[in-house]
Amino acid sequence: MKIRQTIIVGIATAGGFLFAINSVWAQEQLDGNTPQKIENVVKVQQSAEWYRAQERLWRAEVEKNPKNEEAWNNYYRAARYSGWENDMAGHAEHLDSIVEAMCKAIPDTYTSSVVKFNNSGYAVDNPGMGAAIDMRPDAVVDYPSFVSYLMQTGDYERMTGVLKRWYNCGEYSPALLNYAYNELVGLAPDAIIFVHGDTPTFSALMLKYGKGMRPDITIVNVDFMAFYKEYREHIEKKLGLPSFSDRVDDGTYTFGNSYSDATDAVYRHVIENCNRPVYFSSLMELPKFTDKIYSEGLVMRYSETPYDNLAVKRRNYEELYLTDYLRESFLPESYPASITPLNFNYIPCLKSLLDHYKESGSTSRYNELRNLMLRIVEQIDVPEEEKRMYYEEIDR
Repeated sequence: MKIRQTIIVGIATAGGFLFAINSVWAQEQLDGNTPQKIENVVKVQQSAEWYRAQERLWRAEVEKNPKNEEAWNNYYRAARYSGWENDMAGHAEHLDSIVEAMCKAIPDTYTSSVVKFNNSGYAVDNPGMGAAIDMRPDAVVDYPSFVSYLMQTGDYERMTGVLKRWYNCGEYSPALLNYAYNELVGLAPDAIIFVHGDTPTFSALMLKYGKGMRPDITIVNVDFMAFYKEYREHIEKKLGLPSFSDRVDDGTYTFGNSYSDATDAVYRHVIENCNRPVYFSSLMELPKFTDKIYSEGLVMRYSETPYDNLAVKRRNYEELYLTDYLRESFLPESYPASITPLNFNYIPCLKSLLDHYKESGSTSRYNELRNLMLRIVEQIDVPEEEKRMYYEEIDR
């Protein structure tokens, strides 16, 4: 029997959950007098009002001491996060003006190099970024920027060193690594997995390069693959692919300003030119060819022919996934802004399996998975009426 999950609704539902959950993290911690360290938003999210207040406070610190690198870094971060709800063009100009003033005040410094790289949209032609990594190799707060730069340069030796230090220092969330483990553990040998976003990318890379897990697989960030030529060329070399840029130039792939058209062209390029299993993280927008995408739990697999993907999902959940961390944790969560929506993603991804257990009379398995889903909802900081909606969705 060939059973296939209706994943479009599930992913759309997951997107709704993510939006709803994200709304509860903006905790007001307004302090009108004291500038506070601005954490990366993948770790802690505050309200736009909080970031605007901090931007004013850190600007005052910069004006008092224009040579203060820490003040410039926090000033830029606060400004960057405060303007996400505003006009993007005007916000970009504002950030450019801050970076320009910073580079005049503290030129050729570690901070100016890293901030300039971040503000450029990770442009790899930043001459100071490579040196900055050597200046402060233990600057954990900037490891995301280090890895983003080294992903593009293809310097896997240095990237492995950064990811090993990041993993070994214990700063990264064990729960995020646990989720990434469950994504990667069931992949076929020599698989390619497309990921999207900071947290899914860094978590997967840390397991592969920092911990040494699944050295056979290739992790591809779809955004970098579509829009960063240097990164794309390194991936093409690793996978033995023809040039994507040449295919765009000769008209094989055409896309205008559409993000989905660009990413779909990347998917086609890899699938058509590489004879390896291809997977997609469920934390990303579905490819357009949904009739050839099959959910296996936290990941989706491309297949030209239907197969019993529910059996694979059941194997993954019952035999491979590590889920104790979803029931209870004994460590403070260092990335609360990221882990809640990832945990919640188990519900739409495994809902078809829950329904299968119920329909097939697998009472113990049904109760076990249902209790796990209920526990995930129970730990979410949302109003009780919203929780009831999620409980009803589980039992629908």
